[in-house]
Amino acid sequence: MHYYRLCLILFYFLGQFINATAYSQDSLSFCHKAFLLKSEEYAVVDTIKICRNADSIPTRYMANLDMTVCNDGLCAKLVLKMYWDLAGSYMGYDTIQGNPLTKFDHKRFTGGDYEKLNKILKDKNSILGTLENKDLVDKRITKKASTVDAVTGATSKPIKNSVVEGAVYSSYALWHLVYGSVKDSIRAYTLNIYSKQVAKQLLGSDNYDSQLFALKQMSNDDYKTAFPFLFQVLRRSFPFIKAYIISKAPLPFTDKGQNQKFVSLFSELDSYSKSVFIDRITTEKKVAIVFLPLMLPQLQILDSKQLDKCLSAFQKFKIPISQELISKLKAM
Repeated sequence: MHYYRLCLILFYFLGQFINATAYSQDSLSFCHKAFLLKSEEYAVVDTIKICRNADSIPTRYMANLDMTVCNDGLCAKLVLKMYWDLAGSYMGYDTIQGNPLTKFDHKRFTGGDYEKLNKILKDKNSILGTLENKDLVDKRITKKASTVDAVTGATSKPIKNSVVEGAVYSSYALWHLVYGSVKDSIRAYTLNIYSKQVAKQLLGSDNYDSQLFALKQMSNDDYKTAFPFLFQVLRRSFPFIKAYIISKAPLPFTDKGQNQKFVSLFSELDSYSKSVFIDRITTEKKVAIVFLPLMLPQLQILDSKQLDKCLSAFQKFKIPISQELISKLKAM
């Protein structure tokens, strides 16, 4: 019986630890000061550190936050670690031992609260970005605290789903911190240390905004030398990023094998990227004469609009194609 109770206690505390941690720090990271984060609104002056892996390659930024987010005595200070990637995109947070996050009346966050906060901070299009601090509570409806002699307004109904219930000021403050001036400061610092390794870190991100930041730093020559890696990005990234890479691809490649590999990607693309792909290979003659013949085995999977563009380009640039095949394709 004692053993059973001991197991229950251990599982309880393990669960509390897991719930309190939204982002686990890499034990092989080495972090040092990059710049100071200043926020007059929340009286925050914190050191933003840049972290590197065991090979000294930059991987992310982090800060130890200690913030006061309300002045009514009903919400405790926010003490936690925050992480951004090399393009200033939010990655996650960690609580600090002995400093759990709390809600109204100093109630501790539940596991669901920690998960919801992480989800809120990942939403760069949150309604919180359109609001001011005074819009957060409806002062016509009041709630009395039990631990202190104070009263506060209830969370405004339009934003209930966009904040952690009972932690509206914390949700709002952290969201504005994550998407405030720190993002521009991080990007400026990253550009000062930019390298192929940094670019590879960003292109390997699961955040399309960070991938786009890296792609916009690339010259035409960079696209040529990096395209073997960009093939991998094309296969797993977001439709917008796929379309962007296709539009910037240095076509035709001098390596014939790369041209064939590029065409082989077509069947794996989403509909938007496919349309961009077809536009890309049917607009310029030097591109069309290389890629349209390679597309012959795939013409049958094109929609009518894409097929018309390809057939028109065959004719416009006088690229050989049999009349029998044209008739067959049009009849499909």
